[in-house]
Amino acid sequence: MENGSVAAIKPPGVTKITFLVMMGVAGCGKSTLGIAVAQALGWSFIEGDDLHPAKNIAKMAGGTPLNDDDRATWLASLREKMDTYRQIGQPAVVACSALKQKYRDMLDGPDLLYVYLRGSKATIRKRLDARAGHFMGPDMLQSQFDILEEPTGALVLDIEKNPQQLIGEILMAIELPNYQVGMVGLGVMGRNLAQNLQNHGWSVIGFDPAIDQAIVPTLRLASSPAELVASLQTPRKVFVMVPAGESVDEAIKGLLPALSAGDVIIDGGNTHFKDTQRRTEELSKQGILLIGSGVSGGESGALHGPSLMPGGNPNAWPLAQSMFESIAAKTSHGEACVSWMGKGGAGHYVKMVHNAIEYAMMQLTAEIYDLLHRGLGTNNTQVAAAFKQWNQGRLHGYLIELTAQVLTKQDPFTGGHLVDVIADQAAQKGTGKWASQDALDLAVAVPILNAGVEARILSANRELRGMLAKAYPNTTNSSNYSPTLDQIEEALYAAFLLAYAQGMEQIRAASSEYGWEINLANAVSVWRAGCIIRADILELLVQALQQPQSDRHLLLAPIIQSTLNSCSSSLRAVVSGGIERSIPMPAFASAIASFDSVRSATLPANLIQAQRDAFGAHTYQRVDIPGTFHSEW
Repeated sequence: MENGSVAAIKPPGVTKITFLVMMGVAGCGKSTLGIAVAQALGWSFIEGDDLHPAKNIAKMAGGTPLNDDDRATWLASLREKMDTYRQIGQPAVVACSALKQKYRDMLDGPDLLYVYLRGSKATIRKRLDARAGHFMGPDMLQSQFDILEEPTGALVLDIEKNPQQLIGEILMAIELPNYQVGMVGLGVMGRNLAQNLQNHGWSVIGFDPAIDQAIVPTLRLASSPAELVASLQTPRKVFVMVPAGESVDEAIKGLLPALSAGDVIIDGGNTHFKDTQRRTEELSKQGILLIGSGVSGGESGALHGPSLMPGGNPNAWPLAQSMFESIAAKTSHGEACVSWMGKGGAGHYVKMVHNAIEYAMMQLTAEIYDLLHRGLGTNNTQVAAAFKQWNQGRLHGYLIELTAQVLTKQDPFTGGHLVDVIADQAAQKGTGKWASQDALDLAVAVPILNAGVEARILSANRELRGMLAKAYPNTTNSSNYSPTLDQIEEALYAAFLLAYAQGMEQIRAASSEYGWEINLANAVSVWRAGCIIRADILELLVQALQQPQSDRHLLLAPIIQSTLNSCSSSLRAVVSGGIERSIPMPAFASAIASFDSVRSATLPANLIQAQRDAFGAHTYQRVDIPGTFHSEW
């Protein structure tokens, strides 16, 4: 039988198969293939050999074949175990030789299908010769062939075929569009997310023409998008984990002919929110439900539990909610770090701003490292110790912990610190830039977030910076004033808080502009575990967003006011200390400047308005008389 043309095989009267019994002589691959099939289906696996009593194992290890009485005890134990699985409704794949019909009669049931793995003696002998440590030695092979009675009514497979083809034949033969989730795109993020789903009991089938089976040995691969869709339970749920842009459109285009109304596509990439808006509307016209979800936490998060920010078609969420909640990161209180963000592009927008905050926090952390290391002459080990100490307090969070770890990593080539030989050119993938661009469109000031993007842009031209460093040597004198570690900790905490606050205000403005109705507290809550910007400070933000004053602006929440009032002097001191030592601190300078601006009752914008009216007759408003005015200057 060729894969793709296997006729359905079910015992007469059977409407549901609870057990697949992988049978055949020793070395045919019962256990290896059985485990793979169980993983593909999301079923349990029962190793029949594990139920042999000690006397049976001793006989086989000594080269003595088992007799029928020996096997009767063993098969009774296996039948008892299978009955236990039946009682709890747990399907399973069973590896059991079951060489004689009388043995199969002892196990038989109305919900069981035998899968006979047939192979030549030469092939199996070769396999047994390569197998070490198993109680069934190669010398026992002939005795197994001697008693073998090939079954009738079983699914017969040729073990010369590759394992993935055999898995496909089994699934097709039992008429199982039994997979619960499809995964299109099996790069690191896609395959780790697939493994996460499998680890939480979801049966997954994947498709990626560029991925070899050896890379994903426990995942069944479809040969085409159509085969993947045909293998899924309805309503079908398909993750698309491919690079943002045209690749997403192409992946969706490949899936659409096989999908039906009510099926769900989940775009888990770093897609631009406007593309998600467009795709949500286009697909809804065809009855297809789109979820555009931010997935944060990198490859480790995808595998062990990411922070998830879904948005898109609201009708899709009830169909996918339990799946999202099962695979999401969990807080220390067991709360899943996932929440519905809103319709259209809301999910990808929240993820975009998350990334912009990440840029800012990384830049702020780098500036502190630069101030301590280059400005104050502190060595890497000492800087790492400071970050490690701060991670024990209110700054506790992933990036602080990671910084301490990175600073002490040894370089295998020089024996020194690896960070010292890494080129000071920071790359970016675009999400931070997108956030800055949309903030400008929304007329929302996010200078700390912008500084994180601009600092990376400045770092990229390393050659020019080297030339300018020689043209403009440092002429400043070292300051006698040095901020303390406590002041630096306070300043970093305040700057982090302000960066989060600016991100929140951007999300608030976007939610209003685009009609998303994003719950800011929910958005912050999903960042508490699994993602790159997870930190204890988020608990403070959740509390602040529940205070009524935060409805106007997060900085008006009393709990935020008291924190910033106690830290702002340290923020100012750290920026001053950096400037006096010619240490560039664009993110910190933006933090204090933007904070001073938003808390200033008066700004010099009156002069700007006067200039605009003078050169362009743009008019102005007065503070004492209502109306719009123009003057001849």
